[in-house]
Amino acid sequence: MSWNMGRLTSIYRSCLFQIIIVGLVAFCEPGIWTALNNLGAGGNASPFLNNAANALTYGLMSVGCFLAGGVSNKITAKWCLVIGAAFYTPYAAGLYCNNRYGNEWFLLLGAALCGIGASLLWASEAAIAVGYPEEEKRGRYVGIWMGIRQMGPLVGGAISLALNVKTAHAGKVSYTTYLGLVAISSLGAPFALLLSQPQHVIRSNGTAIPYMKKTSFAIEARAIWKQLKNKQLLLLIPIFLAGQFGTTYQGNYLTTYFTVRSRALASFLTAVVGAAANILTGLLLDFNYFSKRFRSKTVYTIVLVFVTASWVWNAITETKLSRMAEPPTFDLGDGAFFRSSFTVYMFFKFFYEVLQTYIYWLMAEVKGAQADGDVARTTGILRSWESIGSTIAYAVGATHWSNLNQMILGFALWGFTIPFTAIAVFGSWNQEETVDSEDDLERRADSSLETQRVVYNPDNKN
Repeated sequence: MSWNMGRLTSIYRSCLFQIIIVGLVAFCEPGIWTALNNLGAGGNASPFLNNAANALTYGLMSVGCFLAGGVSNKITAKWCLVIGAAFYTPYAAGLYCNNRYGNEWFLLLGAALCGIGASLLWASEAAIAVGYPEEEKRGRYVGIWMGIRQMGPLVGGAISLALNVKTAHAGKVSYTTYLGLVAISSLGAPFALLLSQPQHVIRSNGTAIPYMKKTSFAIEARAIWKQLKNKQLLLLIPIFLAGQFGTTYQGNYLTTYFTVRSRALASFLTAVVGAAANILTGLLLDFNYFSKRFRSKTVYTIVLVFVTASWVWNAITETKLSRMAEPPTFDLGDGAFFRSSFTVYMFFKFFYEVLQTYIYWLMAEVKGAQADGDVARTTGILRSWESIGSTIAYAVGATHWSNLNQMILGFALWGFTIPFTAIAVFGSWNQEETVDSEDDLERRADSSLETQRVVYNPDNKN
């Protein structure tokens, strides 16, 4: 009996179990949130109200995520995750009420509460997912976290497909679709309670997880300011800022040109291909036969080529659709153009998830951000910029701007990110590593970063 209890305790305290828990919370909250948005606008609302609600959520997150890293260090990532998860459910309930009764104010209130909760959840889940794992397993664990998160759209798509399989026209989905998703969303906070604090987690290699044993909001404010002067971190801001523009355009594209059951099928299949992309990318990033630097450059090169190819394909398809006198409403089995228009959506989603897995893995590799508590701060900063980008993207989506113009903007912004991200990835960073204890941080929090020198050298073999 004692052996079994010890075995169960070691499993419960293992790093893998913590990642699974974070993944389950992500499945119940941002995963279900994505599923709800994949279904299109609810009730009597147009896609513009849905985008306005998303813009409100991300607007609050733009400020909230920036502060959430410090809050996470103060009250711990576990309690940030619990509180954040609890604030997601009103948004799902608001979509249900909008779909069934045409209620709009509750949807906007839910979006506001979701923005507050998501600020805490986004920063804490990312800090756990990239900060808890052993270095040699970080890629696959990030992939597992994001792969489990994809189960939200998978379940949402499966429910919607089952309930709307005969709905061969455009418009809203059945309100019963939302009931199951609201129920799943309510499970996020209880799952988060199962998370262990970092000092209790047992890594397989015996190393301890860095965390702040003692901090204050003043210390966190100074430490966040210190990271805002980190050159490599600053170079990653464009990819976080502009990355969400593609998903907003894709959501409008799906709602505009496809029937309800086609959208439900797309939601289901994108979750499958997205989870595959997350897991495969994580395994590739942990492939220790090659150096970490070589793996990083290789994966980014793959991302650069195929995400760019996805945008080119999107541009060709959208141009053809926009030239039609009346926009089509594609249904299953509508011929070659339907297959091409549907496949480009899948293609984009696959490589977008490759990109997402990669940039979260890259967060933990930022030079000059390896001290205790820095992972929470850098993930908070970068996800704040991600939220700013999403706010702008959904604000654009809430206007009556054409899909063609939104596609052009998203494509242009993707091109804008390339030189900055390339320097961050391919540059040879000469950064003296310093590890700050809580006492050191109190004493040296006002000091600037160690000098960073970057040399852009794509041919570097290190």
